Amino acid sequence: MYLRILAAFLVFSLFLGCGTDEPVENTIEPQSSGGCSQETLLESFTDTEGNTLFIYENGEAYLERNGTCEFALQYFDDDFLSKNYEISGSGAFLKADEGLVPVKNNFEEDFEAEPNFIDLFVSDLDDERLFWTNFTLQGPMAKEVSDYVRLSQCILSGSCDFLDNRIDITSDPIDPGNRVARFEAVSPTVDMVTSKASMTSILGYFAKGSHIWFEGDYFIETGMPYSLVDFESSYFEGSPGPRVIITNGKLAFNNKFGAKLQYETTSGIMVPSGEWFTVKVHLKLSNSENGILELWQNGELVIAATGINLQTANGLQNILEVGISAIDEATVLLMDNIKISDTAF
Repeated sequence: MYLRILAAFLVFSLFLGCGTDEPVENTIEPQSSGGCSQETLLESFTDTEGNTLFIYENGEAYLERNGTCEFALQYFDDDFLSKNYEISGSGAFLKADEGLVPVKNNFEEDFEAEPNFIDLFVSDLDDERLFWTNFTLQGPMAKEVSDYVRLSQCILSGSCDFLDNRIDITSDPIDPGNRVARFEAVSPTVDMVTSKASMTSILGYFAKGSHIWFEGDYFIETGMPYSLVDFESSYFEGSPGPRVIITNGKLAFNNKFGAKLQYETTSGIMVPSGEWFTVKVHLKLSNSENGILELWQNGELVIAATGINLQTANGLQNILEVGISAIDEATVLLMDNIKISDTAF
């Protein structure tokens, strides 16, 4: 029961503020000049198509175009923090039907303790050992949100098996005595944007000024993933956040929001296939140019940049997604020794 609640929370919170059956009452008045107002403005940016967007404190987003200010979407609910969290001297707690759940900003996973894939996932809110709350298997046989949510639920209940994409705990190809996670995703069909086989946790809580430290060991068996780790928010439209991607055979940072800023390396270090390599990330979250983005491959610093890595001043990264979150070709990826922390390690 608890797992179903957490899984449902993840799925539906992805769409908070993105549209309901109730009509949206637009409250931002354009300036007399016809452009968007500066009053209560939270953020503004120009997207990759040259459109200027304005985001206001109430979560409404407007598009300024041809001298007009047009409502675009509800980017977030202005009370998402109070709805979903209780903050006290004891820390941050996620609100659930069963009570308050302490957030988990510090966790390690080596895949040795749990013998089966489904044993990785939270089934009891009182169990402090577990971290993962959901997984996504979006493939040709489960293309739509409702399809892959239903698939994950029936796999967890033991009433069905994988269809095409899958996640397993298996032996390390280099050290058979070591246990690792194996993510497999088939190629997307022409009517799909991507194919996925990933695990997520919604138990993080990283706001502006927070530090995120992440590390994981990777082994690309076949194909090539686009994204290696995603830091996301379930309270903003589109689950925006920074992610580590592979571009031109090298690691890079990419913001999955706003102007879609990308931070690339000038090093010659390539991402290998058929061997283990370690990725380490340090982010200091900020919606301005003083954010920190640092990235290491096998202990060598490949990116040290400053810039935007948080969607808004009131932004929150609460999701960690690992595995295959985006591909355009059939891919098998292994992972081990995952760490996330709000302090350096």
